[in-house]
Amino acid sequence: MKAVSHHKYYDCIPLPILIINKEGRVVYQNTEATKTFHTDPIGKYYFSDFWNLTIETSLVKELSYSTEFQEVEVVLTTVQNERNMCVRFSSLEDDLILLCCMETSTKTTSLQDKLNENHQKLNSLIEENPDGIIFVDQNGVITDVNPALQEIIGYSTDEIIHKYKENVSFKELARMKHYTQKGLKGSRQVYETCIRHKNGELIYLNVKTIPIFKHYNCIGVYSIFRDISGFKKAQADALEQEEILRSLINSIPEFVVFQDKHGRVLEMNQYAKDIFHLNDQDVIGKTCEEIGCDEWNATPVLNEEKFHHPWDQHSKVLFKHQILKDRGKEKTFEVVKAPGFTRSGKQQYLIAIGRDITQRKKMEEDLLETKELLESIFLNSADGISVINLEGEILKTNRAFQRLYGYDEHNMPRYMIDLYPLENHSEAKEISDAVSQGKEIVDYETIRRHKDGHLIEVSVTYSPIKDEHGKATAISAITRDIGERKKTEELLMRSEKLSAIGQLSAAVAHEVRNPLTSVKGFLQLYHDKINPEIFALMISELERIEEIITEFLSLAKPQAITYQPTDMTALIKSTVALMETQARLRDVDIQTDFQILAHPIQCESNQIKQVLINVIKNGIESMPNGGNLRIKSRVTKRSFILTISDEGIGISQERLKHLGEPFFSNKDSGTGLGLVVCYKIIHEHGGHIEFHSKEEMGTNVTITIPK
Repeated sequence: MKAVSHHKYYDCIPLPILIINKEGRVVYQNTEATKTFHTDPIGKYYFSDFWNLTIETSLVKELSYSTEFQEVEVVLTTVQNERNMCVRFSSLEDDLILLCCMETSTKTTSLQDKLNENHQKLNSLIEENPDGIIFVDQNGVITDVNPALQEIIGYSTDEIIHKYKENVSFKELARMKHYTQKGLKGSRQVYETCIRHKNGELIYLNVKTIPIFKHYNCIGVYSIFRDISGFKKAQADALEQEEILRSLINSIPEFVVFQDKHGRVLEMNQYAKDIFHLNDQDVIGKTCEEIGCDEWNATPVLNEEKFHHPWDQHSKVLFKHQILKDRGKEKTFEVVKAPGFTRSGKQQYLIAIGRDITQRKKMEEDLLETKELLESIFLNSADGISVINLEGEILKTNRAFQRLYGYDEHNMPRYMIDLYPLENHSEAKEISDAVSQGKEIVDYETIRRHKDGHLIEVSVTYSPIKDEHGKATAISAITRDIGERKKTEELLMRSEKLSAIGQLSAAVAHEVRNPLTSVKGFLQLYHDKINPEIFALMISELERIEEIITEFLSLAKPQAITYQPTDMTALIKSTVALMETQARLRDVDIQTDFQILAHPIQCESNQIKQVLINVIKNGIESMPNGGNLRIKSRVTKRSFILTISDEGIGISQERLKHLGEPFFSNKDSGTGLGLVVCYKIIHEHGGHIEFHSKEEMGTNVTITIPK
């Protein structure tokens, strides 16, 4: 109600002021009224709650139905303390009646004094009012203005009263006269106008012209001028911002749609109209159904449960939506719906913003495919792959890496250095420093430690993992077990050595055997002239030379080998029986444990026996103080495996590396050719020999022959 909007002025009036509607209900009471009648400012009261209506009981009803009355004054008695008060009734807009109450003088203070006091208060209210006030008499002549109006338009009272026509445009002057004349006819007027300030600035004003009545006759009007220039400027700025925002919304490559709480479209940018094929339709103020939801691609965007969910949850909704474009081309949009609420929490608007993510979706799919490919390579690579940070902490490993070191993903050591042998710990920092500088380390051969403690020969390639600025943030390591490769290289080296020795042996044996035969013949010819002990020693040494030459020749000349089905258990037993005598002489007990073979093995039995004799003999000779020699056989699907273990003095790790090399022997009088021949025989059978030994803990020899 417009009258209530001026309550701040009524609160300044030192008289009780009431505003009632045509039903007699009090719609407003100023501060003085609440004090006088002891009422609650926000309570609900009727006219009869204030006055004893013994007379004029239908006064309010009659006044409310009368359109001609201007002012009526009556004396009424209050309900609370039965005081007589003079009440002036004035008509307001919107079927409201203003009641101004004044207590009749029953004390020593004269009515005139009271009126003078109230007149002073009213003058003070007018003088101090922040809004401009102008008084016009019944002839349309300005009689007075307050200081606020002078400040608003920059003119003095005299200039306003006598020269206002010179300072107001003809059009605005005509409007002001028009509304003033209507006010003088008893009709309250509200309008907007503009006046040029004395400094030339245009001032926008909201004007309320209110008639002044005396004894039912209008004797003039007063107009209240409120400066709304700031509001107008803000309004213009808002409109400008609205245009800028609309231009911005129309320029972005995303569809934007605003809807009210009923689903009616409030705003839709050009991109949305293009996407949804709505350029030929006026969609503002229409719902999805009114636009034509059966054929409209925007229906899922503006309707369905996604329309209600943001309201219900008081939160935004994010979803993807496919839109069929021209020529059957499908576009994918990422849609965000966000609700807007008033300060009181009521639904105000819903905004839907959709971004074309077709290309991004394709890139994501390609990226996902690439990621899955890389993940598959990472997980299924035969080489161990690990990712570590620059502090050496293990971040990720694949299954091959876990198998290589004997761990699983749950018990993998936290730091890579835990996989280094103690003597290789210095490598960790050197590698980290190099890779941190962006360097790549390729095929770095080193030793690592298995979970069970044994050492592994590996080749590792280290590469930096860089961020978008090219700075190394982590390290990838590809680890390959090169133990088998090393063994193959060792076998190849031995094979090359055997070949070289064979060629040398053929030449040496040929050149030595003939002179040796002559020497031995002459020695036997003159044996009766030589000391028997010396003769026996010389013959023994010559025979030893012949044995060495024979071993040379076995390496040198190719031999025709005939593989025949052989009962390996019987062959081993016969060889053990042959060596029993020598074992007993050295107090060695030979223990056997054989797994029965279902089928014989193809081999050259004499050569295999030669290998067995050589290995068993070495085992017996390694136990000068006696002990146990264990011979055990087992059969797998593809191989026959024989293990010969002694309790001898063992072999150091350094010497273990050179076993099988020509002329290297652990025995003082040995040539090293015996094991060379053994390696050669087993290699020709497609098998291999492995030695495992620790000093003072004996030696295990494993001979593997394919079935």
